Amino acid sequence: MDGFVNKTIVPMVEGVEKEALELKLMGKTAWDKGIRDLRKIAARPDGTFCYTFFKGVGMK
Repeated sequence: MDGFVNKTIVPMVEGVEKEALELKLMGKTAWDKGIRDLRKIAARPDGTFCYTFFKGVGMK
């Protein structure tokens, strides 16, 4: 959990914080809570985290 959530997912999400907040996709308070919650999950011995990767292809 530490290696995947704290060292991969959290930094990836934090990398788009500025854009997400500028686009008003969510507020700063909710953003900060989400990051805290991700870190809490990773710290729990019984925590579970699931992430699905999607690939999209567009054609005109």
